[in-house]
Amino acid sequence: MIEDEATPRLVLPPGPRFAAIGAEFVRGAAAVAGTEPHRADRLALIAEEVLAACPAASGPVSLVLRDRRHAIRLELGFTTADLDLAGLDQARRRDVEDTAAVGLYLAARLADHLTTEPAGAAGLRLGFDVARAYPARVAAAAPEGLGAMQGTPVEPDDATLALLVDWAEASGTGGPAFRTASRVLDQRAAGELTALVALDARRRPLGGLFWQPFGRRLMALSGSAVLLPEGRAALATALLHAALGRLARGSIQGLVVLEPAPEMPAEAFEVVGHLPDAAGGQHPVLFRALEEDPGGIAWVPEALRSWVTETVRRLGLGRDIEAPPPPARATGAAMAAETDRAASRVTLRPLLAAADAAAVALGNVALFRAQGFAQCRAVLDLGQPGHAAFAEGLVQAGLAPAALIPDAAGDLLLLASPG
Repeated sequence: MIEDEATPRLVLPPGPRFAAIGAEFVRGAAAVAGTEPHRADRLALIAEEVLAACPAASGPVSLVLRDRRHAIRLELGFTTADLDLAGLDQARRRDVEDTAAVGLYLAARLADHLTTEPAGAAGLRLGFDVARAYPARVAAAAPEGLGAMQGTPVEPDDATLALLVDWAEASGTGGPAFRTASRVLDQRAAGELTALVALDARRRPLGGLFWQPFGRRLMALSGSAVLLPEGRAALATALLHAALGRLARGSIQGLVVLEPAPEMPAEAFEVVGHLPDAAGGQHPVLFRALEEDPGGIAWVPEALRSWVTETVRRLGLGRDIEAPPPPARATGAAMAAETDRAASRVTLRPLLAAADAAAVALGNVALFRAQGFAQCRAVLDLGQPGHAAFAEGLVQAGLAPAALIPDAAGDLLLLASPG
C-alpha cells in the first residue's frame, strides 16, 4: 500500500515470485515523483534483484521511496538482520551459477551510494541512492568591484546561493561542495545542507560556508568560499562565528572539517589527524566540540589499539577502549564503496560484519586500486564492535589510521593510504 505521495511504501513477501511486483511499484512511484525514466529503471532493477535474492525466511520486505531532490533513495527494510547479503560486496568473486549473489552484486553496482542501518529491535534497512544527473555548464565568474561585507552573514535566498556557487566554481574556491548550483539548491531544499553567505552593500555574495550532517550528531563544514581578493581571513572568521552562533543553539555535538580551505581559521578547532591529498602532501582534519563529551566505549582491534589510545589521550577523551568480540557470522562480510573519480578516491565503509571481514577489506582495496583509484580511504565506527573486524585487512592493504573524529556514541576512525 502507498502511505502518501511523498513517501510511497509497499510491503511484499521476499522471493522471485514478488520481485516483478516490487519493481513495477518502484518504477511507477519514481515516475510519479518526476524521476527520469533511466533512473526509475535503475531503482526498479535494484528492487527486483534484492527481492529475488532473499529467501522466504527473510520475512516481509518493506519498500520505501524517498525523493531527496539531488538523489532518490530506495529503502528495503527487513524484520531480521540474519540475512546473507554478502553478494552486495563488489570485491567478491562471482559464481555465475549463484544467481542470488550475482543479483545483489548488480543491485550494488546500480546504486551511487549504499548504506545499511538497524531497523527496529532486530531488523535491517538497506538504502540505495541513485543520484540525479545535472547537465554540464560553464559557471559565470564574479564581477570586479565587490564591496566590503555589510552586516552579518545570512541564510541566502535561492538566487543569491546559486550566484555564490557559480562564482566559487568559476574561481575554484571553496572545494567540491561549492560546485553545480542546481545540485546545491536541491540539497538545501531536501534539508541536507545549510548555507551562510556574507553580502556586500548591493546584496552580492562575497563568500559562504556550508554544513551538512556527518555521523550521528556531527556536522561537516565546507568552505569557506571567499571571493574577495583582500580581507579573506577576516571574512572566513566572520562566516565561522556566524555558523557557530547558529549551531550552538541546537543539538549538534561537534563540527568536522575534512578538507579545510586555506582561509578557515584553524585556531578555532582541534587537529584530530591528517589526510593525504592527491599532490602527495597532507592536510589537517579539524574538529570543534559544541558540547561536553560524556565519555563512552571504543571497540578497537589490536592492530589499531596503540594509535587510537595515544590519540584519545592527546584529545582528552574519556574512552573505555575495549577489545571487540568476534563477529557472530563465519562468512558474509560486505563493504560499501563511495567513489569520487574526479579526485581518484574511493571511501570504503563496512556494511555487514563477519569473520571473513579482513579478507573482504583486503579484496576491496585491491579491487579499487586495480581500477585506477590512487587514494583509498575507509571509515570505521568504533561504537560498532563489528566494524573492528575489517581493520586487519585494511592495515594489511596499506591503509593507516589518519584521523579520529570524536563522537561519544561511536568515534569515527578514518584510515587512508598514502596519496
